[in-house]
Amino acid sequence: MPLLSFRYTFLCWLLFSLPLTAFALSNTASPVPALDNYFKESLNTRDGLPHNTINALAQTADGYLWFGTWEGVARYNGREFRIFDRSPETGLPDVGVRTFHLDQHKTLWIAGSRGGLVRVKEGNWHAYPPLGVLINRLLLDKQERLWIATEGQGLFMQNSAGERVQYLGKEGLPSEQVHSLIEDSQGRIWVGTSDGLVYLDEQLQIQPVLPTQYNGVPVFALALNEQGQLLVGTERGLFLSPTLTAEPITLLDNVPVSALLFESDDILWIGTIDRGLLRQHDGITEELDIRQGLPNNRILALLLDSEQNLWVGTNGGVFRLRDAPFSTFTTDQGLAGNFVRTVLSHSDGCLYIGTSRGLNRYCAGVIDQIDLSSVSVGQSVLSLAEGPEQSLWVGTYADGLIEVSQGQVKRHFNANNGLPANEVRAVMPLSDGTVWVGTALGASRIDNQGIRNYGREDGLPSPFIMALYQSSDGRVFIGSGAGVAVLQQDKLQSLDLTGLDDADYAFGFAEDLAAGIFWMTTDRGLIAYDLTSGALHMIGRAQGMPFDKLFQLVLDKQGYFWISSNRGVLRLNRAQALEVIAGKRERIEFELFGESDGMASAQANGGSAKAATLHHDGSIWIATSIGVSRVQPERLQQFAKMLPPVVIEKLLVEGQEISFVNLQPLAAGTNRVEIQYAGLGYIMSERIQYRTLLEGFDQEWVNRGSYIAAEYTNLPPGTYRFRVAAAYPGGDWSQNEAELTLEILPYLWQRWWFQLLIVLVLATSLLWVIRWRLQSLKRNELRLLKLVSEQTVELQLLARQDALTGLANRRAFDEALQQEYQRAKRSNATLCLALIDVDHFKQVNDKLSHALGDEVLKRIAALLKQQSRAIDLVARWGGEEFVILLPDTSLAAAIEVCERLRQKLEQLDFSELSADLNMTVSIGLTTNDKLELPQMLLSADRALYQAKRTGRNRLIIADNKI
Repeated sequence: MPLLSFRYTFLCWLLFSLPLTAFALSNTASPVPALDNYFKESLNTRDGLPHNTINALAQTADGYLWFGTWEGVARYNGREFRIFDRSPETGLPDVGVRTFHLDQHKTLWIAGSRGGLVRVKEGNWHAYPPLGVLINRLLLDKQERLWIATEGQGLFMQNSAGERVQYLGKEGLPSEQVHSLIEDSQGRIWVGTSDGLVYLDEQLQIQPVLPTQYNGVPVFALALNEQGQLLVGTERGLFLSPTLTAEPITLLDNVPVSALLFESDDILWIGTIDRGLLRQHDGITEELDIRQGLPNNRILALLLDSEQNLWVGTNGGVFRLRDAPFSTFTTDQGLAGNFVRTVLSHSDGCLYIGTSRGLNRYCAGVIDQIDLSSVSVGQSVLSLAEGPEQSLWVGTYADGLIEVSQGQVKRHFNANNGLPANEVRAVMPLSDGTVWVGTALGASRIDNQGIRNYGREDGLPSPFIMALYQSSDGRVFIGSGAGVAVLQQDKLQSLDLTGLDDADYAFGFAEDLAAGIFWMTTDRGLIAYDLTSGALHMIGRAQGMPFDKLFQLVLDKQGYFWISSNRGVLRLNRAQALEVIAGKRERIEFELFGESDGMASAQANGGSAKAATLHHDGSIWIATSIGVSRVQPERLQQFAKMLPPVVIEKLLVEGQEISFVNLQPLAAGTNRVEIQYAGLGYIMSERIQYRTLLEGFDQEWVNRGSYIAAEYTNLPPGTYRFRVAAAYPGGDWSQNEAELTLEILPYLWQRWWFQLLIVLVLATSLLWVIRWRLQSLKRNELRLLKLVSEQTVELQLLARQDALTGLANRRAFDEALQQEYQRAKRSNATLCLALIDVDHFKQVNDKLSHALGDEVLKRIAALLKQQSRAIDLVARWGGEEFVILLPDTSLAAAIEVCERLRQKLEQLDFSELSADLNMTVSIGLTTNDKLELPQMLLSADRALYQAKRTGRNRLIIADNKI
């Protein structure tokens, strides 16, 4: 029968059999979200599952999710999988897992291929002897008897002692292939086989079921509603059995049912063998199959976790429906196109959505399309605004500006009748009938006088207009591709944004009336403009923003900013933002939402107005590259109220994982301890926040953000208690903390008795040490005085010596010159002074390196010292200049000394430094004849200058005296 038929059958059954059904609806029942409002995602082998066929699903008391596959068990913490397969730890005889059972003690039973049967409790695996046949289902009844349904060997009952009783066809089973088990309120065990349904009575005798609908048909799924009535899912449909004798009611006809799950008493999820997932509620059967994102139409298992996420095991991986913060509407829900540019919340209660392929209206949960084909060829919508009397203004990409009233096109403006361009990225109707239009080639004002266009010549920083806004004081703000212009009293003036990190593009505006702040979203962050003082402030990367480009800001009713961007949607605390611009806070905190939070694409669209809006119901709508995304900020508070459980997953000591079950003390000298943990929440797993406290080390709780590990190094010996708590953003910390006690043993020398012994030994030795010390102090004092004297002489020598060449430095030479000049003056003796400069030395540094230049200077200095007389003083004058003082030397003798030095230097071999390197010097020589000391130095310098000017490599005597 087609789906329409069984929908009709189900509705009729509801009308006539409400008192009997598990689907009876209360008049006060809360609204049920449509399937389109759920966030859908799939996990498969690419995400870490060992196999894509998900045979079984379970959630244990600690919060972990467990997936049974043909390649083992996968345990999921919301971020990653841990795989358990055939090993000594698990005791499984084969990796194939067919079924889970979570009993009344919250113990997980696992069974599957080769009759493998294990029990998992608090991380400990206990294996039972295998049956040697595939196990399809398990059930631990109220009397602690374990029922085991097999594929081909009937039904087993195992008591608490481990003894097993087998039921086969001779005991009354219709078939020895058993698919389903359930215990009702009277303690009867219902058994679904490949050839019908039976039950076991109080004496554990198999009894047939009278209705013929179950005879000869495979029974794959069994469930009980709150009234204790039995739902039977078979290969031929879904049936309700009110009593043992009553004729069953057909809920679905000719639909092969494989799994059943009650979300509540009036919501039933139905897995099918080949038709995907069904949900029955309020007389309606909804379908979800591979066309809506289901990885495979064969459903094997269903699970509703503690946060009301629905997990669906299929042949193509696990599928999840969850109530994410964001929901997204795309062409699948009726949009004309997925590339959405603009959204508008209208006073008629509807939301208008402009896409690249047309205009949609969303009202009362229904999306319809507004036909603009009479005036718009492409129907690509860039901007939307509401005018007086609820008219709708539509800016298009190629067809200008359209006014729509009561579903009809009222006016149409384009380049043919006055607009500067047909590309309309912003439109702003005013209450007096004036309409401002932002185009790609300038801004326009439309009033009863006609159209006036504004361009660069009128003061616009750029003709590319993306945003328009009239503030509460009447000023018109125009956002362009090169800044912001403000129109006041019919004059345009640009805001100076040059000091704000080179902000250029202004994508959107929003006015904060309570704070008197005009917010501008730009390509460098968020700019605040004080409407009273005109002061500008930036909240950008330097203030903690994660990236530069921001499109549209919306202020919600809870005091948060929602800002769209190319990389997701940011949520900022408004109070923090005001503190930042007031200088009371350095950095701002943020949350970034994206595809894992329900958006089909984290790439929001900007460059036209408005790219995001606040709807009348408090929801925020954002234009994105794949549909329009909606977030209800109040729902985030509901998510925050959830308290995710937290578990400790790994203990790593010196980088090696060790078991923390019955943990032994850690060895002395343990240097690095890492503890990994996980919050087992699945709505916003990546956003779970953590805090840790290591008692005995930390003074207070340490906020870890979303980081899932705490590492400690160089912990002193002792006993520590590690505690970790988790919370959703904005929520309270979970009271159910995870804890781990650690003990680090001390070395021998760290034990108290050893330390006491050391203290005694030290005390005994102290008196001897003091006495010895007093005696040695005098010796040390004498030695110190001697050392100080020697070092003083050495320092004095170093202070008068050039560090590179070892010659006397300028200071030593100046002192010697003073002394020798005065002595020569007293004895009427001749004193000669020669200044020597290395020719072309700069080329050595530039071409061969400064290091080689230093080596050249050292060799020249050594030659000068070697060839000078004992009475002469050779010093480094500075750079590549040297000076020689020749006491009691006639001018003729001094000429001989200098010429010898010049020739020796000319012959000096530098080939080992550089093959073509030859060095010469220029020398200026003077005497003290009739010259004061300053004149003597000046005379030598002039002679040196003359030597260099007349060709270098020569000696010049001052005033040409010989």
